[in-house]
Amino acid sequence: MSKEHNDSLPYEEQELIAAVKAHDRKAFEKLYKQYYRQLFALAYRYVGQAPVAEEIVHDVFLTIWKMAGQLTVQSSIKSYLSRAVINSSLNFIKKEKTNHEKQNAYMVTESDDETEKEQNQRKESLLNSLENALAILPPKCREVMYLSRFGKLKQQEIAAQMNISIKTVKNHLTYGFQKLREQLEKQQQNLFLLLLILHKYWGQ
Repeated sequence: MSKEHNDSLPYEEQELIAAVKAHDRKAFEKLYKQYYRQLFALAYRYVGQAPVAEEIVHDVFLTIWKMAGQLTVQSSIKSYLSRAVINSSLNFIKKEKTNHEKQNAYMVTESDDETEKEQNQRKESLLNSLENALAILPPKCREVMYLSRFGKLKQQEIAAQMNISIKTVKNHLTYGFQKLREQLEKQQQNLFLLLLILHKYWGQ
C-alpha cells in the first residue's frame, strides 16, 4: 500500500493496516473484533441465513490474512470490508440461484423420466393382459386374431393363408373380440387397449 493511499486514512487506521500487512496477529484480531458484528449483520441482510453470513465474513477475514501483504485500503477500513462482504454475498446469491435452476431442471427431467417409466410399465401390463386374454381363445380363433391384429392381414388374406372362408374368418374375429372384451373387463383393464385392437377389425 503506497504512502499516498495512507494519507487519505485516519492515522489510527493507517497503523492498523500496516500492522496487518506485516502479519501482526494482535492487529488482525483487533480488526476482526472491531468489525465482525456489523459485517455479519450486513451479510445477513443479503443472504438471510446466519450460518452463511458467518461463513462469508470469516472467509473475507481469512482472505485478508492470507493476502495481507497485498492489502490496499483507499477510503476506509469499514468501506473496504463492507464492499468485500457485499461482493461475497452477491456471489453466494448468484451461485444459489444457478444451483436452484439446475435443481429445477433436474427435477423436471426426473419427473419426465418417471412419467415415461410409468407409461412404459402400464403399456407392458396392458400387453401382458392382452396376451393372457388371447391365450384362452381356441387355437384357430387365436391364429386369426394374431394374423389380423399383429400380422396386419386383411380378412381375404387370412382366409387364403388359412384355407378357410371369409365368413369363417369373420366368425373367428367376432368371437375372439367378444372373449377379449369379457376377459379384459374382468381384469378391469383400460378399454383404450380394446379400442386399439378393435380398430384393425372394424376398420376393414
